[in-house]
Amino acid sequence: MTRAFFDQIDDEVRGMVGPSLRNFNSEKSGRLIKVWYSDPAVHFEVQVLTGSWAPHPRPCLEIGLHLESKDAEINDRVLNRLVRARETWGPGLEAAESGHAIGPMSARWRRLSEVVDLPGLDEDVADEVAERFASYIKLLQPLIQP
Repeated sequence: MTRAFFDQIDDEVRGMVGPSLRNFNSEKSGRLIKVWYSDPAVHFEVQVLTGSWAPHPRPCLEIGLHLESKDAEINDRVLNRLVRARETWGPGLEAAESGHAIGPMSARWRRLSEVVDLPGLDEDVADEVAERFASYIKLLQPLIQP
């Protein structure tokens, strides 16, 4: 994978989310970008899924919110609050699914995200992913920390 793909998403999202949400922390690698505000356990993420984590044999991307507190009850509480507010964010995030995280920590971690096919890691795909990622941040972050 390429770090430049995730660097581009980071740069574009900062411009898309508006001034009040622009001051986020981020972590990037060649496989993902994480964005958070006050608590790194509550973060937005775009990650490449492959192998047993992918829902099909092709590589794909997960885009959305991860709740990765060590305490499953905290994760459930935040997720349940967001699910109850679905009428607020649902029209903008129609493909979002809520539930257990994808991967080995699924018993404790939760997610509100979508999985999309990965046609490639070029600039056009990064533009589309950044737009989708920004939608998650703009619609959910105000509900997480009003």
